[in-house]
Amino acid sequence: MSAAVFGQGTDLGTIRGTVTDSTGAVIPSASGTITDALTNTARETKTNAQGNYEMFGLKPGTYRVTITAPGMNKRETTDIVLNGSDTASIDAVLKVSAAQEIVVVSMEAPAINTENQTISTTISNQEIVELPRDSRDVYSFLYLNPNITQGVSDGEFKFLGFQSYGANFTIDGQRSTNTIFGSPTTSEPSLEAVGELNVLSTDFSSEYAGIGNIRITTKRGESQFHGSAFYNNKNSALAAWQIQDKQGIADFVPTPGVSKYPTPYFNLNDIGGSLGGPILGIKKTWFFVAYERNYSRASVPISDQRLPHPAFWVGDFSPAINPAAANPAKLLPDVPAGVTLTPAEVLADTYLGLGQKFVTIPSRLLDANVQQLISTYFPKISPLVPINLANGRIANLFQTLLPGSSTRDLGTLRVDHDFTDKDHVYGVYNVSGFVGATSPVRNPFTGLGLVQNDRRNNTLSGSYVRTIHNNLINEVRGGFNREYSFRHSNTTLAGFLSSIGFDSNAIDAYGAVVGQAQLSTHGHPVINFGSTYTSFDRSGNRTTERVLSQYLATFGDTLTWVIKKHNLKMGADFVRNVGQDGFATARGNPRGTMTYTVSGAVTNPFAHFLLGLAPTRVTYIAQPRPPMDVHNWEQGYFFQDDWKVTPRLTVNLGVRYELVSPFVDKNDIMLNFDPTFGNNTGRFIIASGKTTQFLDPRIATTLPVVTAAQSGLGIGRGLVRTDKNNVAPRIGVALGLGEKSAVRGGYGIYFPTAAAQGIRDPLSTNAFNQALTKSNLGINPQQLQPWPTPLTGGDVNNLAGLLSFNAVPVGLHQPLIQQYNATFERELGLKTSVRFSYLGTTAHGLIAGTDLNELRPSDVGWNTTTGDGVTPCDTDAGDCEPTPAQTAALPYPALGDFLLSFGNFGRSQANAFQTQLARRYGSGLMFNASYTYLDQKSTGLDVGESSLGGVAYNPFNPEQDYGQDGWVSRHRFVLYGVYDLPVGRGRKVGSSLSRGADTVIGGWQTTFQVFAKSGTGFTPYWTCDNCFNSDHYIGPGNIATSSVDAVGDFEGGYRPLVVGNYKRHVGDQLYDPAAFGLPQMGADVFDNPQVAKRNLLWGPGAWGVNFGLHKDFRFGERVNATLGADFNNVFNHPLRAPNHDGGDTFSNLGSFSVEVDPATYKLRPSTVDPVVPNPDFANPRQTFSQEGVDSRRTVRLRLRITF
Repeated sequence: MSAAVFGQGTDLGTIRGTVTDSTGAVIPSASGTITDALTNTARETKTNAQGNYEMFGLKPGTYRVTITAPGMNKRETTDIVLNGSDTASIDAVLKVSAAQEIVVVSMEAPAINTENQTISTTISNQEIVELPRDSRDVYSFLYLNPNITQGVSDGEFKFLGFQSYGANFTIDGQRSTNTIFGSPTTSEPSLEAVGELNVLSTDFSSEYAGIGNIRITTKRGESQFHGSAFYNNKNSALAAWQIQDKQGIADFVPTPGVSKYPTPYFNLNDIGGSLGGPILGIKKTWFFVAYERNYSRASVPISDQRLPHPAFWVGDFSPAINPAAANPAKLLPDVPAGVTLTPAEVLADTYLGLGQKFVTIPSRLLDANVQQLISTYFPKISPLVPINLANGRIANLFQTLLPGSSTRDLGTLRVDHDFTDKDHVYGVYNVSGFVGATSPVRNPFTGLGLVQNDRRNNTLSGSYVRTIHNNLINEVRGGFNREYSFRHSNTTLAGFLSSIGFDSNAIDAYGAVVGQAQLSTHGHPVINFGSTYTSFDRSGNRTTERVLSQYLATFGDTLTWVIKKHNLKMGADFVRNVGQDGFATARGNPRGTMTYTVSGAVTNPFAHFLLGLAPTRVTYIAQPRPPMDVHNWEQGYFFQDDWKVTPRLTVNLGVRYELVSPFVDKNDIMLNFDPTFGNNTGRFIIASGKTTQFLDPRIATTLPVVTAAQSGLGIGRGLVRTDKNNVAPRIGVALGLGEKSAVRGGYGIYFPTAAAQGIRDPLSTNAFNQALTKSNLGINPQQLQPWPTPLTGGDVNNLAGLLSFNAVPVGLHQPLIQQYNATFERELGLKTSVRFSYLGTTAHGLIAGTDLNELRPSDVGWNTTTGDGVTPCDTDAGDCEPTPAQTAALPYPALGDFLLSFGNFGRSQANAFQTQLARRYGSGLMFNASYTYLDQKSTGLDVGESSLGGVAYNPFNPEQDYGQDGWVSRHRFVLYGVYDLPVGRGRKVGSSLSRGADTVIGGWQTTFQVFAKSGTGFTPYWTCDNCFNSDHYIGPGNIATSSVDAVGDFEGGYRPLVVGNYKRHVGDQLYDPAAFGLPQMGADVFDNPQVAKRNLLWGPGAWGVNFGLHKDFRFGERVNATLGADFNNVFNHPLRAPNHDGGDTFSNLGSFSVEVDPATYKLRPSTVDPVVPNPDFANPRQTFSQEGVDSRRTVRLRLRITF
């Protein structure tokens, strides 16, 4: 999949203006001096024949402009604040003067933008340091922007008008965007080192790429030494309880061994400081250095209610006897064939002494390795806890805690140097390290411990600005961003096997099946003992061993040339991305899977496991692949003309061209499916002959395999064509209306930023690590063996574990986004301005997936017999097989039931009204308030999967899903500010207070952040309990594919019928579950007019308030200590708006099962297995962190010293 350019653009600003005399005539050759207030260095320029001057390449900060001309007075303008790449217009009117008269004008950065069409905001260092936030992550401040809201979870971002990826993140001009996901990397400076956070959110110039630009600029040293030191603490003793904590208490039942609820805890500490100033002995050189450490200790909650009763673990099934039931022994496991009991054991250990069902498994029969596994890795639960007599599970929710911890170190060093007044350079080095364990390897198996995270970041940014002539300036910039990340469990496979008692021979036998190389990798086998009980599996995104690293290098150049009234900018950016991800390596569980499926009692599979009998089937990977290691080159070329038509009218004209090579794997481990080849019979395309060694041998016997070079499709090793059509024109107009008003507007074409996830899943993952399944088919004389060699023996079943693939059209292109806005701004006085904007975004070519092997829904049963077309199959037993004729009817009969192809068929339209009221800091007060009304609809699925998109529910009519987009609110309000109470020494009231009085009542500051937003959309859905039991998928609609997905997030499911008034509240449920029926079973499974629409349900809205109270204590003229507390979610208001995981629970109606009507061979809802409703459907029982506000009230105590 081709990627979009990340043109870094410059972080340097511009001061320009026009010099005239009192009659309005322009003054050529007037001298202009721009002085940096931080370093007291000056740069010189002159006006051209049209009286215009311009100075580009100015670092963010405060400046003074002095204009002189022979025989005229001197005009000096002070306190000019430049943020990011802003342009400040400083015009000067000089008068004839015999004496050297000086006119001094004090001003701040213009409160309104009169220079271009861009919608942008800047958060200063003061706001970053002072505002109350729930973390020390600089990117959490993005939620203060009216055009960025929370995405699928806390720490993820959704961009107004588009999706949850596509923006460009930079640190001092160096790219800092995650190669895999398009999110920011974890490389970031300490908050002490952040000079400003600048966001270009809409209609920015051609100098910049992406659908938005988020730019961090570090602080720089000054002419005097300044520094800081700080310590913060946030702990559970000062925090309120979450709703889920209270629910946990309500669900807790004291049991033997656990008499008290395991109270969650946390203790977070931040410590660090900074220092900046001149480097002594080296002229015109300044430094800034900062360091901080964040270290925490926090409990990790573990809970489960699907564990088999702990008495079972040692073979005691006596608690499962239910004397009140018609069949008291229903849950007792059968004595397996081949297990011989002594007469005494028959009498003492089987039900009624009949020798048919175990009451207790004799200890001599319990497998020693299995018992060692249970004692080492299962949670510690008393065998005296109550039992659920319906299924043998524990009756009450098991809850415990594991001790988690993390440590993060951040360091920043910046050096600025002026070689001459025309040559300026700076370099910034950011380094960070993180180690921590905060999530379980597998919940609830506490013995496996927590996933270990090790991450290291190194980022280097540099810029050199050369003033070639008064009207010609060039900037060269470059650097690299290296992020190494490795997540892993606590034991290698060999270590795990050894820990449960396997000797070297047993370990070698295990390695002979999964591969000897797997023994040294982190992880453990997966063991399934029926669908009734929690499997011994792995949690999370394949994190038992996962490298997730990216290495980026950037070079760019911008030439600024002022010709008459035209400010021309031209240049290019070059980026090399490298992304490594072990997600592909862990596909299919390369360390082996053992599955026990035994008919009869639901406890039978677990009993077979306890006995150490051979599994029913095992799966393994014959040709495991290494981690994905992809790279690409990006090139962006731009030309921009900011034309000052009149002193009040500016026209911005620009064009950008982006050329990006497709991602290529270092080892050529990529495969694409070409569905159109051979009259639509299909073929496989691999990167090169090097790919062959990683292919399952069955692939070459299924369909033709050719290399990219042999395909004749004009593709290289990246298996898609380079998208050469990314031309992005941009136009804008800014018109000043008097001195205090302006109207602005613009239009531009944009492309989202690069993200390798779009090729990771379909091209680098899903065709590899194809699992082989072994079971006992009677071919191999050595059948599957009991423990300790459970993977040895058996027959490879070529009908099980069908090959699955994905496809990406070779002509896939980047989504095209059109942004446009119309804006009116007005200065209101008192440093305050207001903005009214219409913001529009139209997107075409959004990426989403459809299954190429999916049949059109039908009333005719598919896969509803045992394969003979006569015998109805048992969907619970999993013996369903399609007939040869049914298989032949598939579009691609030789392939499996998961053949997703990701193409450009999505579109979206966003229309927003936005108003913003802002006051710049002055007289102790600043604030920023914004309100956005947004109507955003799409057919593209934003499920947090970056450039991969999602899965269309109805692949035959994706347009049917056009409607409310995901993770956007109709209404959103954001307010933040800083207010220094005007009481105390140096303030309006009480300036003459004694030091003692000032210590008590002076120097107080309040800070605040408020957000409120309406709910986001969720799609109601059902899951199917037994649709996956057979080798081939069998489910409603007879569509023959397992990729059917109600939500589009690769989790599966069907949408319900709406059969009543779902908007009616029922108890705590916001929607009535009785208003939703099961999905249709036949031809109208997608098209029935009653089928629920995407994002039909509106989740609850949310609002929260953070409040800070700080007190200054001055020690002399230069030292100030601030003691305070930040109250996050000060009102402890529950934030019930679900994130993605909470939304899956919120919108899940429950589960159902299907069965075959033996008379018609059609599918119908099961008459044996009951529908299992989800009691948490539409029930907001949890609270979630939202928009930088914690899920419950917490208090961060803070001490900060500055000098």
